[in-house]
Amino acid sequence: MAEKNYLECFKPFMYEDEYITMPYRLFEPEVKAGEKYPLVVFLHGSGEKGNDNRAQIIANEGATVWASDEVQEKHPCFVLAPQCPVDGYWGVSFRTISADEIRPNSLLATVSIIIDIVADRYPVDTDRIYVTGLSMGGFGTITLLTLHPEKFAAGVVVCGGGNVAKLNRIKHIPLWLFHAEDDDVVPVQLSREVVETLRKLEATEVRYTEYPAGYMSSLGVGPHASWIPAYRTKEMIEWVFEKRKSVCKH
Repeated sequence: MAEKNYLECFKPFMYEDEYITMPYRLFEPEVKAGEKYPLVVFLHGSGEKGNDNRAQIIANEGATVWASDEVQEKHPCFVLAPQCPVDGYWGVSFRTISADEIRPNSLLATVSIIIDIVADRYPVDTDRIYVTGLSMGGFGTITLLTLHPEKFAAGVVVCGGGNVAKLNRIKHIPLWLFHAEDDDVVPVQLSREVVETLRKLEATEVRYTEYPAGYMSSLGVGPHASWIPAYRTKEMIEWVFEKRKSVCKH
């Protein structure tokens, strides 16, 4: 599908309140009367920050893979892609504080509000809301999950990390993490620590795919771009749509 088509498929919207303005795009599946559909929320990386309401769709396949004909034919779903302002961050940046202090902020709270708006307005199956993100959006994914663990059925985290002190809140939520061993932007150790902590907590399900050093360069891309093979992993996509929201027992 060409860039123009995806921008046409994802309808532009703007959330505004007295404090925050946030652009977002929404893809709608072919809806049948009386049926409800999953919702996939995509949090983009820092390179797509802004207010053009375009970059989060066209920069990579993080949002568009879920709207592809192949996925929609088998798993029709809504896809929500908000855009972080240029001076913001999905949560608090791991670059400014230690990873064990990463916490939500008003931007992620706004994303949560937008999710509720979409779920109220469209036939969304609220037992099948998923969140995924890459780099800054990977951190945002874990942070949003810890902010609202009751809202999500599964998460996919690509070259990110999270506050390991908060992972007990989400141990009931299936997670699949991806990272390249030689990532030169986000240290791979941050994903490893999340996986190790979740396994120690006897999490319901945690999967981890680590691409060995040199693998990304063999694809002709930089070592940080693990989202390219991650979002092309068909097993991961099937895995996501199998998940339904479970009750937190911690």
